[in-house]
Amino acid sequence: MAAPTHRTTLATLALTLLLVACSGRTTPSFTPSPTTTASAAPATSSAAPTVAARSTPEASRAMAHLRMLAGTIGSRPSTLEGERKAAEYIRSQLEQAGYRATIEPFAVDVATGGSATLVPDGAPAVEAQPMSGTPDRSASGPLVAAGLGRSGDYGGVSARGAVVLVDRGETQFAEKVRIAQDSGAVGLVIVNNQAGAFRGDLGSGIIGIPVVSVASEDRAVLQGYASSGRRVTVSTKTERLQGTSQNVVGKPSDAPCTAYLGAHYDSVTAGPGANDNGSGTSLLLELARARHIDGVCVIAFGSEEVGLLGSRAYVKAHNDVPNARFMLNFDMVAKITRPALIGDADLATRASKLPEANGLNLRQVTSLGPGASSDYATFLQAGVPALMLYSGDDQFIHSAQDDVANTSEADIGRFLTLAAAVLDMLTAR
Repeated sequence: MAAPTHRTTLATLALTLLLVACSGRTTPSFTPSPTTTASAAPATSSAAPTVAARSTPEASRAMAHLRMLAGTIGSRPSTLEGERKAAEYIRSQLEQAGYRATIEPFAVDVATGGSATLVPDGAPAVEAQPMSGTPDRSASGPLVAAGLGRSGDYGGVSARGAVVLVDRGETQFAEKVRIAQDSGAVGLVIVNNQAGAFRGDLGSGIIGIPVVSVASEDRAVLQGYASSGRRVTVSTKTERLQGTSQNVVGKPSDAPCTAYLGAHYDSVTAGPGANDNGSGTSLLLELARARHIDGVCVIAFGSEEVGLLGSRAYVKAHNDVPNARFMLNFDMVAKITRPALIGDADLATRASKLPEANGLNLRQVTSLGPGASSDYATFLQAGVPALMLYSGDDQFIHSAQDDVANTSEADIGRFLTLAAAVLDMLTAR
């Protein structure tokens, strides 16, 4: 899942590339890990394809995929070898399930991190993070406070030529930036509304000022500087990821795609991405095997973690997407904490009434909230009714602790059963 924090740095990328170079570019082995039993193993690409138009989806098969993706292959960062190996594995499994599977490459050129400084005149620097989408800039001016950064909060605030301090919440980050720029601010500082630092996404708008975030613990001292009009200097320097990523697309037949099942298969560099999102990809592969339905195309998206790039590339390349009947997305489905149905309200309501949803206490929300998203959002923006199945927050995502031990076969089984029921409901004649 794309979240406010992307900790990929150039140094980490360089180290990953060095490890890849040392290991060689060999074709990945798709033999299930030693802990996978023969009955639970996904079929290997050497066997004859088996097409199951409708069968019972099996959690053990999904877990075998998960062990391959997060265990054998491991970390799958955008544009790097792990992501390519995972794409080939997914393609082979879709072909084995009787799909016409293709890999669709796309270019990646995106800011992935960087550094920021916030230095008050005559005082110690305050730790800051660059917001995703901020330009490389440095600006100085008096620090002024403008509440939550809404238009009404600027009444009586001398923002022109100043660095504006606002609190996180109520409005999107992009809206806070737009208002600050329109008010003549030369920089923007967004204070977190919970403990710790964060990195948020400013979207794709035109941004001409440095925008940084700071921890809530620094709010009081910064408010003091704003009250006295102390001058501060805010600077940002971004790092970019450039290369080629890929989506894996499975079509049941030559019939056009009229609906979609999707999940992102990439991970962050910091960990093997078992729950986020080896789990969603594994559910996707098992559901595709058990529900081979003409017109329902299967997409494993690359580079979701660096800005939903795979789903955006797919929608841009396929003009017929807006005509689709629905899109089901699976992201973090193997660790039930606060499960939810996210996206189209009508689909969420219908799904929540299914018997398979009983006992899950599913929340129904329209989005993940500011600074976090997943590929369902791209399809919603294209006009497609889209729904994401989500097992809930997980403190270990985007870390080395998000390994196979961080997932539950029982939990992914619950969501696999629910996903099949939702798909059956949407494709019933």
